[in-house]
Amino acid sequence: MLAQALIGSIGPVIVFVGGFIGLKLAPTKILATMPIALMVVGIALFMLPVIKGLSIVGRKNGFIIAIVSGSLNCLFAAYAIEVANFWLFCLSITLFGIVIAAVQQFRFAAMESVSDELASKAVSILLLAGLIAAFIGPEIAFVGKDWFATEFVGSFVGVSILLLLSIIFVWFYKPLSKTQEEVHAPKRALSEIIKQPVFLASIISATVGFTVMSFIMTATPISMHVYSGFDIEDTKWVIQSHIIAMYLPSFFTGKLIQRFGQAKILFSGIFALSLCIIIGFAGHQYVHYWGALVLLGIGWNFMFITATTLLPQSYTPSEKYKIQGLNDLVMFSCQAVASLSAGWVINTLGWNSMLVICIPLLLIAAFFVLYWRSWQLKNKYTLTKIHTVKE
Repeated sequence: MLAQALIGSIGPVIVFVGGFIGLKLAPTKILATMPIALMVVGIALFMLPVIKGLSIVGRKNGFIIAIVSGSLNCLFAAYAIEVANFWLFCLSITLFGIVIAAVQQFRFAAMESVSDELASKAVSILLLAGLIAAFIGPEIAFVGKDWFATEFVGSFVGVSILLLLSIIFVWFYKPLSKTQEEVHAPKRALSEIIKQPVFLASIISATVGFTVMSFIMTATPISMHVYSGFDIEDTKWVIQSHIIAMYLPSFFTGKLIQRFGQAKILFSGIFALSLCIIIGFAGHQYVHYWGALVLLGIGWNFMFITATTLLPQSYTPSEKYKIQGLNDLVMFSCQAVASLSAGWVINTLGWNSMLVICIPLLLIAAFFVLYWRSWQLKNKYTLTKIHTVKE
């Protein structure tokens, strides 16, 4: 959790300053949000290679290698800003996908270290790191922007130092030994696994939650600062509030899942994202942006944590790397598409059109959660009936 708090500062820094740097360096305003989008593209590109690497060298060694590469890449990003090269900056942001893809595996390592009934709490505790990152990231970006003659160079130098510090905490991580079941157990065909209702509900919920969140979040700084005229301080606080809302519910999300069940919390997440869209339609005042982005964070939290704890029900220990990799590849690929298109949508179609695009995605997620829940109740009834007959 402590390591993720430091490493997690990368995302808020890129979200906060990426658009502003893009506006200064990009050849056209339409490409201003490309750096933010390329962070997610990088995660999608490097997800499978990183997971393959972790399976070969082990999670601990793999985590440390990825963190060192991320620290060096921060210096590369600082250099790209110094020489005012937009395409070098885009490349550096894409390369952050290596360390972020590795950190995404923290949650699976956490779940595997506890019993099944504590999995949701483990993920919730881990995601509390985002609260620390929500403050560290934007603050290091804001304070560091004036460390050097060129604005924002110091922001990435500061993040580089934070990444190196995180290695201290990763050093204490003790990976679990692979069991004989995990090493030698037969693996099912991928087509058989992905047909399961529980797998579909999990991957679609996580993907929709990430896609809608990324789509709206990426466009918000440009919409607020460029089109609605809010200053950088107001924009910073809205982004910080959003990131806090993404992780603050982690104090109780695990308990809510245990008490009310996964289906109800998934529907609660979909409802929160729906309210976000409604408030977004209501106006372009500061309170509308703030309220919408807070609900966006809460909805993402409910959907992501619940979907993460639901995914292990779809695979065996011997299948975990394959399915975890597929899950994150699909999730971050769709998020990448959302991030890449956000700049074009906000500049050509506008804020309201962007919100309309999110509505069918939420309806799709609701359908598959309902489909899984109906399948679950039907099978529970069948098993109960068979047990009663046997008695």
